[in-house]
Amino acid sequence: MNKSLNNALFRENEMLMNTRILKIMWLMTPFRLIPAIRKFVGAIPGTDYVATVVNTALLIFFQVALTIFHSKKKSALTKYFIMLIFQFVVTTLSMQRGVEVSLLYLIVPTVTLLYYDRIFCTRITVISYCVMLLTIFYRALTHETSAYANIPLNEWIRAHAIGMSIEYTICTIIIICVANSTQTTMRLLDKKEMEAQKAKHEERAKNLATQFDQQKIITGFANLVESRDFLTGEHIKRTRAYVNLISQRMKDLGFYADELTAEMQEYITQAAPLHDIGKICVPDYILTKEGPLTAQEREKMKEHSIKGEEIIRENLSYLSPQYIEIASKMARNHHERWDGDGYPDGLSGTKIPLCARIMATADVLDALLSRRSYKLPMLLEDALRIMKEGSGKQFDPLCIKALLDCADEIPALQQHNSDSAEESDVEELEEVVEELESAE
Repeated sequence: MNKSLNNALFRENEMLMNTRILKIMWLMTPFRLIPAIRKFVGAIPGTDYVATVVNTALLIFFQVALTIFHSKKKSALTKYFIMLIFQFVVTTLSMQRGVEVSLLYLIVPTVTLLYYDRIFCTRITVISYCVMLLTIFYRALTHETSAYANIPLNEWIRAHAIGMSIEYTICTIIIICVANSTQTTMRLLDKKEMEAQKAKHEERAKNLATQFDQQKIITGFANLVESRDFLTGEHIKRTRAYVNLISQRMKDLGFYADELTAEMQEYITQAAPLHDIGKICVPDYILTKEGPLTAQEREKMKEHSIKGEEIIRENLSYLSPQYIEIASKMARNHHERWDGDGYPDGLSGTKIPLCARIMATADVLDALLSRRSYKLPMLLEDALRIMKEGSGKQFDPLCIKALLDCADEIPALQQHNSDSAEESDVEELEEVVEELESAE
């Protein structure tokens, strides 16, 4: 293929045309035997059916070889071989006794227009013209025809060669102009397609850059909490893993399919680390207190849900609006209960945002499985039993169903310590950077 046309659009068209023309050639092959069959039954006594059968056999051989070559190797030479076989068909037809052809010689150059390649079209046109002149000499030397019975042989050859050359030249100019026009049009279309692809990649790179910045900001805010309370920091990392696991399983099971889209599931996972961001407003003596909290301290601790929403909306407003909405709801409502006895708004059932219901499930699960200053970690079996008992009371029943369905994956997530969790965050950020660099 011409180097100037060496791009996906033209290569795809070339492969498509090669395949289609080969199919047409195979469909037309049986028709070449019709003259021989009619001669055999006596309908056309003058037909040389032996020559017809031999020519057809050669054609089939060439087509088989070309079909194998085309299927095994996607070569730029395939289209030249196809046109040469086409030329063979036209030439053998024009050499038959009693057949007068003129514009038939132009069929091969005309077919080359389908490839949108002016150089290829010009080369095949020159080859076809040379074959036409050789055919004229052959017919003049071997065929007896009334067309030049009373005309000297050299005058007949000269008249037909000049006349057909004039016809051929005029038609060739038209064909080449059409080929040039179609090639130019296809180049313009290809240029627009490339520009569209470039714009798409630039938009994706911009989105990846935004995701990268957003991830850094989220990690930074989550680290603010971790710097004050190590246990809370580890809790943030584990609950993110649990949220991702539960939400993905709910999506796989078809729960809340209209609401829990792939995009929302991703946002929920990204927003999970900020669900306890409001704890940075809780005094240290409460946040790090060993043992149970007093009633007054507990009320002060409850304020972290409202404070978390305020912090997210006031300080992260430049991030994605959909992300801010989900993150703020998770921060405010992750202590709501399915039966309405939670806080801060006393919401119940599906009035509680879905993202907060998922967060509440992951939050309590980690609290049961983790060590606290006032308790030892609980066995997974016991924790799941308590979670199941809370289904329809404290938790969304579908969240619990999803949790139980993926219970065998929880032990691996429990083992994520501080180093592994941090390493996971770094790996995610590195993946975003790699995608950004590859897009550029």
